[in-house]
Amino acid sequence: MWNNWQYRALALLLALACWYVVSGQEKVETWLEVPLEFVNLPPQMEITSGLVSKLQVRIRGTSNQVRSLNVGRLAYKLDLGKIQVGPNVIPLVPENMIITSAVEVVEISPTRLELVADVMVSKSVSVHLDWDGLPGDDVQFKNATIFPDHVIITGFASALEAVDSISTVRVQIPADGSLSASGRARLLMPKDVRTPVSSISYELEFGLITQEIWVKMNLEPVEYSMFSYAFEPKYVRTRLEMPVRLLKDKDWRETLHMSIDPGENPAIGQSVVRPTPRFPEGVRILESKPEEIEVFVQRSETLTP
Repeated sequence: MWNNWQYRALALLLALACWYVVSGQEKVETWLEVPLEFVNLPPQMEITSGLVSKLQVRIRGTSNQVRSLNVGRLAYKLDLGKIQVGPNVIPLVPENMIITSAVEVVEISPTRLELVADVMVSKSVSVHLDWDGLPGDDVQFKNATIFPDHVIITGFASALEAVDSISTVRVQIPADGSLSASGRARLLMPKDVRTPVSSISYELEFGLITQEIWVKMNLEPVEYSMFSYAFEPKYVRTRLEMPVRLLKDKDWRETLHMSIDPGENPAIGQSVVRPTPRFPEGVRILESKPEEIEVFVQRSETLTP
């Protein structure tokens, strides 16, 4: 019996080979993790939500074919050529992933992606200076100058849709009595919005709060030794624009003066002269009645030959 051991060994080897061949042709299913690759994404467009990097793929094939797969070279390529701005529901179908003709893709998890797409845009918006305070009492705002007053901003279309202007940090005006304030203020940028300008320069102008008032004033003559003159009327009624802070002084009338000055070399006889005001800073004549005064000039009697 031991003389045919060679035949027995050969038979065993053939049996093992048959088993290997048969078992290698057995159909099996397994799950693989493969990367997700995006292709044909339109220019300037980006995916802002719903991104995943890996998919679970269930495949079916023979044991030999499954074992021989180079998993590192597998990927699901998702065509984004028709994606639109906003939400997009994109199905993930096994037919779009071909591994080999012998290995079948049975299922993909997840079965769909909910992607939100947006596009990068730029636009020009105005700049708003945010400020608070006044330099003193009885003061009001007059004018603001900022540079630049418009900036170009860049961001996703959805983020820029509601942005019509860009504000600065709040500037606090010091109560130092000055009627102007200037400096630089940093821009406050909304989320996901960019601009190459980080700050702007500003200049604020203020003015005294005023009140209109009619005032009757006696005319004060300017005296000359070379001639004498008389004038009519002796007073004027004037509508003035006056700072409120000046009117709070009980002696404010004493600060208002109107004089008659025919000049150093006036023509002898009758002429008309406009009264000359001497008012504190900020007082302005709006109307005067009368506007001109009749003056009668004659030589001084002490200088007559």
